[in-house]
Amino acid sequence: MSQTSEDLVKFLRRLRAVKEYTPEPVTQEQIDDILEIGRWTGSGSNRQPWEVVVIRDPEVQRKFGEWGARPSETAGVVFLIVSNSDNNAFDEGRLAERLLLGAAAHGLGGTVATLKNEGPAAAKELLGIPQERRAFTTVNIGHTDVAARRSRPANPNPRKPVTEFAHFDRF
Repeated sequence: MSQTSEDLVKFLRRLRAVKEYTPEPVTQEQIDDILEIGRWTGSGSNRQPWEVVVIRDPEVQRKFGEWGARPSETAGVVFLIVSNSDNNAFDEGRLAERLLLGAAAHGLGGTVATLKNEGPAAAKELLGIPQERRAFTTVNIGHTDVAARRSRPANPNPRKPVTEFAHFDRF
């Protein structure tokens, strides 16, 4: 494996959900770069069934947190993925992961969350999103609060070894 491949693999393996952020803002340049990466996400038949609402307003982010999409209220920016139907969950996941990778390339942390209960309908009304659209997946991004992450207890469920994760030629 070349040094470049090794560096990329390390980068991809380091991607973790980050839910603790500092108050430092995410710059417009970082947001634009992350959106550009997201714009090039693949989708079934290249339909690109999504649009993204960029939420910088702290009051709207607080409401998203109340509607279950934590940690929206502390993120530097929240991307709300809006799809044209309920049949695009797989493509939404692809887009969410690409937005997270774009954030990580800028040294930012992030996580995926979902609006719950009345959240999707309330968010659509608040933001002027047509009712026939699907809008409940958020990608929360910000500057990682390293001290808060270090103080968290260790994960009791470490990653499975490859021998339990992958099966070759047969299950």
